[in-house]
Amino acid sequence: MVSDSNRLVAQRYQLTRELGRGGMGVVWEGRDTLLNRQVAIKEVLLPDGLSPGDQERQLLRTAREARTAAKLNHPSVVAIYDVVEEGGRPWIVMELVSHPSVEQVVLTTGALPVREAAALGRQVLSALKSAHEAGILHRDVKPSNILLADDGRAVLMDFGIATVEGDSSLTSTGMVTGSPSFLAPERVRADEAGPASDLWSLGATLYACMVGRSPFERGDPMATLNALLTEEPDYRRIPPAMHPILRGLLQKEPQDRVSAEEADRLLAAIATARPAHSDLDDMPERRSRRKKRQGPGRAMLAVVATVVLVGTGGAVAYFRGSSPAEGAPRATTMPAAVTSPLTPTATATPEPSATPSATPTPTPEVQIVRMWKARDGAWSVMRPTGWRGALKEAYTEWTRRDGNAHFGVEAVYSMTDANQIMRNSEETLKQSAQNVVGRGRRTVTHQGVKAVQWEFSWTAGPASDQPWVKPGMRYHEIRRALAIGDTAYLLSWTVAENQWQRNRALMRQVINSFTVGA
Repeated sequence: MVSDSNRLVAQRYQLTRELGRGGMGVVWEGRDTLLNRQVAIKEVLLPDGLSPGDQERQLLRTAREARTAAKLNHPSVVAIYDVVEEGGRPWIVMELVSHPSVEQVVLTTGALPVREAAALGRQVLSALKSAHEAGILHRDVKPSNILLADDGRAVLMDFGIATVEGDSSLTSTGMVTGSPSFLAPERVRADEAGPASDLWSLGATLYACMVGRSPFERGDPMATLNALLTEEPDYRRIPPAMHPILRGLLQKEPQDRVSAEEADRLLAAIATARPAHSDLDDMPERRSRRKKRQGPGRAMLAVVATVVLVGTGGAVAYFRGSSPAEGAPRATTMPAAVTSPLTPTATATPEPSATPSATPTPTPEVQIVRMWKARDGAWSVMRPTGWRGALKEAYTEWTRRDGNAHFGVEAVYSMTDANQIMRNSEETLKQSAQNVVGRGRRTVTHQGVKAVQWEFSWTAGPASDQPWVKPGMRYHEIRRALAIGDTAYLLSWTVAENQWQRNRALMRQVINSFTVGA
C-alpha cells in the first residue's frame, strides 16, 4: 500500500502516508483537498475466505454503520466526516487525532494509575452510552482503539467498522474476528450480542491498563478463547480499588454484568477518590502539618515527574541526608532487633565497657527503621521511622519531617524486564533533570534475585513538581530494578551530593530489606 501514497480517493481525499494496518483495513494520514484540512482515512479490507455475497453484504453493512456512526457527536468519539466508495470498497474519512493509543502508553510507560484509568473508563463509557442510545455497537473496544491525550482526554475509534456479518463473533468458517482477548463470551459463542458486550470489552481494557494485557490473553487465539469462556480473571496483580468495577463488568453472562449507570458510579468513586494517606506517618500532628506544607490546591504527589519513574516499575526509594543539627538519623543508632540480616554492617555493635554506664537503656536509643508491610501483603520493607507517608495505588512513599529525605516503593505490573525498566527510568529522568552523570551500572543480587542497579548524580531542574526536590540542588542516587514473578519493582535512593557518604549505611539497610511476599 506504500505505492498508493499521494493517491486521490473519490477525487477529493489525498493519501499522504500509511499510519497503521490491521486485519480490517489500513489507516492513512490524508488531506481533504476541498476543505484543505488533515484527515485520517480508513481503507476497509475484508477478511480472506468470504464468499462474493458475504463480501458485498459486509461492504454495504460497513458503509451503513459508518454513516450511522458519523451522526455521533461526542468528545470521546473520533468524528467521522465522510464515507466514500472506490475500488469496490468503502473508505471512511475521519478526524485525525495525533495521540498515542492506550496500548502504546501502557507498553512504553507502564500501568496507568488507578484514578487515571478510572477517568479514562468513564470517558469511554460515556461514548459507548451515547452510541448505544443511537443503536450503535462498537464491538471492538480495546486499548489499541482508544487514543489518550496528554491532558487525559480519551478518544474511542472505529465505531461499527471492525465487524463482520451480523452480531456474531464467528464467520461461517468458524474464524474468530476482531481481538480475541477482548471479545465478550457471548460473541465467541455466537449468541446474541448487545450493549453489554461492549461493557465486557471495556472491563477487559481497564484490566489491561493495570497489567498490560487482557485477563484472558494466553498467547494463542484458541487458548485465549478457551480461557475467556471457562476461566476467571486473576485479580492478584490488580489494585484493590479496581476489583468491584472489573468484577462487575467481566461477568460471563450479559445479564449478570453491571449496567452502564452502575459502572459509571463505580468508576466515578475511584476517579474522584482522595489519595489515601495511611498510617505510614508516625507523628500524631501529621495531618495539620501536611495541610500547612502542601497548601490548598496542590495534588498529593499524584504525578511523579522529575526523578521518580512512574509506571515503569517497582520500588523507588529516596533519601536526602541532613546535618547533625537537623536531627539526621544515624545508622549507628539502629537497635539489633530491627537489623536486616542482609546488611549486618548497617548496625553498630556496642563497644564492650567495664562500667555500668555503657549498658544501653531504652530512653536514649533511637529506632531509625521500622517494618512496614504493603496493604495487599505483596511486599515489606524496613522504612525509616518518623517520616510522613503517602499511599497511592501502586506507589508508596515516605518523606522525612524536615522535607530533606524521601523514600518510595512502586510496583509495576506491565513490565518485568529489569534492564528495560532501568532504560525507561533513565529516559524519564533526563526529561527534567540536568547534568546527569552516570557512576556505573551493574548486575547485583537482591535476596537471591538478579537485579539491575544504576548509580548516578544529577542536578534538579526547575520543572519538578515534587516538594522535596530543590531546583538547582545536586543529588546522588541509586536505583535498583528487579522482577519477582510477574511483578517488577524499582528501588531508588536519593541524597544531596555532599551528604551521600554519611547516609550510605542507612541506604543499604532500607534498600536491602525490601522483601517480596511474606
